[in-house]
Amino acid sequence: DCLLSRGLGDVYKRQQMRDLLINNGWAADVVFASDSASQDFSTTTVYYVAEEDELAALGLANLIGGAAVEQSDFYSDLNDTGAKQLTVVIGLDRATTAPETPADTPAP
Repeated sequence: DCLLSRGLGDVYKRQQMRDLLINNGWAADVVFASDSASQDFSTTTVYYVAEEDELAALGLANLIGGAAVEQSDFYSDLNDTGAKQLTVVIGLDRATTAPETPADTPAP
């Protein structure tokens, strides 16, 4: 299974990433999308839970291009099937526009 989590403000990136995976042979019923709790995740990262899934995570990172790869059990509770689980958190590095910065406040 592959969970796509959007860690940036660009709402279209998650669907684009899902389409990329499906167009490259991933079954639509194993690619899930959700919002991230954080909207300022800096780097797109592929997370995997089990050591034996590292090569699959590296392959997925290669497919989407330029993603970091990390082992973490943070998303393991989302997998109740026992199948491999890879999670892609789409970072600000995939944003099509620069993130908004607050305007400078003039000194009193």
